Amino acid sequence: MASNLNNSQQKASDVFYDVCCSVCEEDGIHNEGLFHCKICFKTYCDECVKMHKKLLKDHAVSAKSDGESWYVANKVDDTIELCEEHTTEKLTMFCEDHEQLLCHLCLLLKHRQCSKVFTLAEQAKSNSQRIPLVQVTKGIEKSQKRLKDMVDRGKDNIKSLKASYEQICEEILDERRQINENLDRLQQNTIRELQSIHERLNNSIEDDTKRCLECISKLKIYGAKLKDNILPERTFITLRKCIAQTAAADSLLKSMIKNDGTDIKFQPNRELIQCHADCTDLGKIIIGDPQHNVDPNKIFSIEDKSEYNVRTATDKLSCAITGIFTTSNGDLVIADFNNKCVKLLNQAYKVIDQVQLPTHPWSMCSISSFEMAVTVSEYRADALNGIHFLRVDGGKIIRKQVLKMNHVCYGIAHVDAEVFVTSGTALYEYTMDGRLVKKLYEDSTEPYRVVGVGVSPDGKMIYVTDLINGMLRTLTRDGTVTATFQDPAFKHSRITANIHVAATGQVFVFGDNSISQVDTVGKTILNTISVDIARPASFCFNEEMRKLIVGFWRHDNINEFKTKTVPTF
Repeated sequence: MASNLNNSQQKASDVFYDVCCSVCEEDGIHNEGLFHCKICFKTYCDECVKMHKKLLKDHAVSAKSDGESWYVANKVDDTIELCEEHTTEKLTMFCEDHEQLLCHLCLLLKHRQCSKVFTLAEQAKSNSQRIPLVQVTKGIEKSQKRLKDMVDRGKDNIKSLKASYEQICEEILDERRQINENLDRLQQNTIRELQSIHERLNNSIEDDTKRCLECISKLKIYGAKLKDNILPERTFITLRKCIAQTAAADSLLKSMIKNDGTDIKFQPNRELIQCHADCTDLGKIIIGDPQHNVDPNKIFSIEDKSEYNVRTATDKLSCAITGIFTTSNGDLVIADFNNKCVKLLNQAYKVIDQVQLPTHPWSMCSISSFEMAVTVSEYRADALNGIHFLRVDGGKIIRKQVLKMNHVCYGIAHVDAEVFVTSGTALYEYTMDGRLVKKLYEDSTEPYRVVGVGVSPDGKMIYVTDLINGMLRTLTRDGTVTATFQDPAFKHSRITANIHVAATGQVFVFGDNSISQVDTVGKTILNTISVDIARPASFCFNEEMRKLIVGFWRHDNINEFKTKTVPTF
């Protein structure tokens, strides 16, 4: 019986009721209150009321099934004339200026300056003909229905939330299992290497020992024969063999002395240890699924604009902001092409840190909520060309690692455990440790045919831009071109990685004077956003913060625009 009661309470705790059992609620359980004691002023569920009746037989208890006498119905009637702010005061007036019911404290404290304050009797008389009771009644019914629908949705959401919780727990366990499997594989590989080296060294020592014993035996035999009275010829032969064997012994001793004391040591993989140390979790828990809840083809427009100067005292040239990244706490990281640096801005857009780069940064992409990758390159193949991985920590930009590339690096995008880099004529796919996976696409007919690159959040679609012809190409993950879209608005007079794919999937391509929102298929311009400063150099859209940030060539200011959704009918 107790077990059944416990199970029913657990199920009830996931449901909301107008009135809850007072006893159960104290234990954090939501059971519906079906009975009310007029003396205790408490409500009880069908289980708790049994105990109440046994202990307090003389208390009058009303039931929800009693209808009009049920205390909740009366409760509303008892309190309807009371002020909601000053809960012990009766409502006596109405302010037409604010369309608000007042008690005498409301009038005294907040409405003394109002010119249209009337008694309820006056207001009821003057409005008796103006208040559309039928319409109000219908509005009440409609609101009640919507609220009930929302309660039902709440119940469904609780069930869905529980299912999501259980699924994520399984995914976390799967992630841990995969990590364990990888660690087991690394351990087995390391032990196999250890066994191989141990066997090789051990065999080498045993072989040297065996040769040493053979040499000792031969020298002992030859030495004994020299002492015998034998023929001169045999003596000469024995002598020569002794000399040869002595030389062989010296050579063997030299090699053995060189390898004497051979030992093996274990040098831990510091990169692996540091990688684990840098991680704070197995993955991010996201409230809602942006890819599921947000339509990537939903159209956005801009409204309020703000400008912020990002030039610092150490900058020798005017800024050219070619990369923008927003951290999860709202700080901003920008790449300054002209001054060969990366800057960290706080939420007030003040530069709080700056790190220099060996040469020009061309583009920037997000790796995680606080990590980013920057392409750094000369205009031709050079030893300085590569990808710089940076991290924001404690208000500072931390250098993590540098991957050297044997080609020019312009655009960059990241998804899963791989980065996509353009060289002006080709698109390359690399692992995070710099190993080339594949050359996905190439067009070497002219320079700057493959410059900007973006990847959809699910990693299924890749977008590359052609600056010369003002063209956007859409590729699948294996490099197959599925769409080619040409528009003059995509042309750019500067070498610019002129595409941005938002975390929520929206695709933006910018030219010299405008920013175009393109559908995810890569065939249609959904909206065009004009900018009043020529030659945008970078772009970042954050749906969650409702912000659109633009950086420009040869301009010390970055622009922040508030965004709004354009309704579609």
